[in-house]
Amino acid sequence: MAEEESAYLIRPPSADDVEALGALHCRVWQEAYVGLMDEESFAALTPHRFAQGWGRRLVPEESGEAGPNLLQDGRSARGEQVAVAEHGGQLVGFISVGPAREDDGPTDTQLWAINVVAEHYGTGVAQALLDEVLGDRPAYLWVADGNDRAIRFYQRNGFRLDGATATDREDGLVETRMVRS
Repeated sequence: MAEEESAYLIRPPSADDVEALGALHCRVWQEAYVGLMDEESFAALTPHRFAQGWGRRLVPEESGEAGPNLLQDGRSARGEQVAVAEHGGQLVGFISVGPAREDDGPTDTQLWAINVVAEHYGTGVAQALLDEVLGDRPAYLWVADGNDRAIRFYQRNGFRLDGATATDREDGLVETRMVRS
């Protein structure tokens, strides 16, 4: 599908997006991580599981208090910024950028996630998300080892593999770090 970038609406997520984001997030992982995660963890991926996580980040607690992870207008108190990409009334991608999660991160900013459904690969939507939220700031990210398409995308955007690797204790996913100075 070769849609024009202008056909995408980039906006902050809202509480109304919880279920759609859960389905999107699950679908993206099922498309991108097949064969890269351990089979049991891969089989356990469900839209409901992902929607629960998005619900904690987008729906205020009954007390009305906004915790550090709650996103309001796409931003959290801890410094995270999230945007979604919408096309034809459907969510097709999202990005999350925030402060470094590691104490010894190579930069102060980390690209936590950028995910786009496979049918929108090559349309420019991932680039639009990256440009909108991260811009050309120095940052680092962790990418699944074997996700060559993502690695090439990041390399086109100035990120370079720095040799650091990590294995997720829960799902067996091996990740490689990329840095842009």
